Amino acid sequence: MKRMNKALASMIMAGTVCAAMMAGPVSAGVMQDSAPDASKLPAGTLIYSEDFEGKSAADTDKALELLGWKKAEGLRTFTMKLSVADGKLYVDNLDDSSEDSYALIMDSDYLKKVCNQDYTYEYDVTYRDAGNTSRYVSLLCNYDGVDNYNTVDMRIRGDGYNQTRHGDSWIHYNDTTCPLRATDDTAIITQLFGDKFQEDGMLLKDRKVTVRVETSIEKGPTVYVNGVKASDMQANQDQWNTIDSYAICFKASKLIKAEIDNIRIWTGMSEKPLEVKTVDAAADTPAAATSDVSLAVSVAAFAVACAAVAVLRKKCA
Repeated sequence: MKRMNKALASMIMAGTVCAAMMAGPVSAGVMQDSAPDASKLPAGTLIYSEDFEGKSAADTDKALELLGWKKAEGLRTFTMKLSVADGKLYVDNLDDSSEDSYALIMDSDYLKKVCNQDYTYEYDVTYRDAGNTSRYVSLLCNYDGVDNYNTVDMRIRGDGYNQTRHGDSWIHYNDTTCPLRATDDTAIITQLFGDKFQEDGMLLKDRKVTVRVETSIEKGPTVYVNGVKASDMQANQDQWNTIDSYAICFKASKLIKAEIDNIRIWTGMSEKPLEVKTVDAAADTPAAATSDVSLAVSVAAFAVACAAVAVLRKKCA
């Protein structure tokens, strides 16, 4: 009987450990098991990474569930249609009745000790169509769930804004001569593709660009597009660090259709994050796959432990 009790205790402990391993943040792309503290992590540590590879979701609700994102409707009704296929997130918010739409990626509690320090985020976007030339998608930082946040908008016409929103006020950190705002030969669209900027053009249609924002707590956001510096904080510095929220949200403006890939967020400010290291048997397995395998093993172990407990209880009875 003592031997059985000892075995039973071991199995219960195994089940507890497995259950703990399964707990963690909801979003599929998170790289840390619990709310990270960037001050205790090397610069370049990945906090979030989503490349959509090996994933499939045919409609919006399934895509949100798959990614662990949540509709955020504190300001507008969620109208964008989402799907995941071919290693991309497809965004369709092109209907005439569409509204700016928001999807929460990670909440303020999870990111508080990341986004109160230097950090970097980036994503790839390919615009496919728009209702007018000022339409865009973007990531929102310091998002409060309604209408306060910091953001960089790279628009389908080929320019953009480095700015903050406070209610109905859009306050620009950029000056008017940086490549992100310029309309002459220094314009970012001209530097990247050789096209002259056109207010009424859709110069980024069917062109993939990588937007990277290196965020300094002291100096604000610096924007790179395809590796070219496009903007830094030259104006309204008094507006920086005025939002006591840390969530990150995906936004699609109304009247836009786009494809998104390779969303990443990491600690510190750098061109690239640190390489993700795997261990032991998973040494040759990509990080996302390693996570999936670990989860599967945990689930299996937990199930086995529970089954064994049931058998022992029956025998003891």
